[in-house]
Amino acid sequence: MRSTDAVQRVVTVLDMLGESPDGLGVGEIARRLEVHPSTASRLLATLGANGLLDRDGATGRYRLGSRIVGLAAATVDRLPVVSQARPDLERLSRATSETVNLAIRDGSHVVYVDQVTPAQTVVMASWVGRRSPVHASSSGKVLLAFGAETASAQLLSQPLERLTPHTVTDPERMSEVLRKVRRQGYAASAGELEEGLVTIAAPVLIDGTAVAAISVSGPAYRLPARDVPSLAHQVIDAAAAASHRMAGRRG
Repeated sequence: MRSTDAVQRVVTVLDMLGESPDGLGVGEIARRLEVHPSTASRLLATLGANGLLDRDGATGRYRLGSRIVGLAAATVDRLPVVSQARPDLERLSRATSETVNLAIRDGSHVVYVDQVTPAQTVVMASWVGRRSPVHASSSGKVLLAFGAETASAQLLSQPLERLTPHTVTDPERMSEVLRKVRRQGYAASAGELEEGLVTIAAPVLIDGTAVAAISVSGPAYRLPARDVPSLAHQVIDAAAAASHRMAGRRG
């Protein structure tokens, strides 16, 4: 096997496990890689021996390892938007008493790179490092609506995955959603990514293009539809402040 093929398999395994918080077994990984289970087992054992994967002794399922966490943390800390937007995430979380996330786009997914959690009884678990399909989250919609047109066109040229009964999967309807997002300056998602989860996001812009998205997230019973417009204004203000700080950093 060529070294480039081996590297691609490693990248594919890491991507798969990054999208599978409960982990995956050897058989499932082999099926997705289209290789024999013994080949997948050897690859996973090598990655595990180097700290890139952890194996659950009870279930045999693999998850991303502690070394990946350390590498990811070091990378995230070096992203300028993380340090520049952090004060605005903290202010927004205090003002809303809800979880606030910062996300960036990675192809057809968004990656959450920072999170501020309030002192609430029920809060979201940490999403830092988590990847979500771009079309199913408010952050993803914002990054599409205020990103390069070619990116949204490419996404809408292929089938969209249904994650819940509320996920928008029709490309034409998604195009309408993105036009609305551009008009109003924010995106909302109610149960599209996870049942019962409501998120509201606005773009962090540089020269009119989204480089990140700031979102407020919480359970539907705490974020009813009637409160979305007022919350959206707060999210827009936080994203605008982060945009201004990013612009000042470049100046």
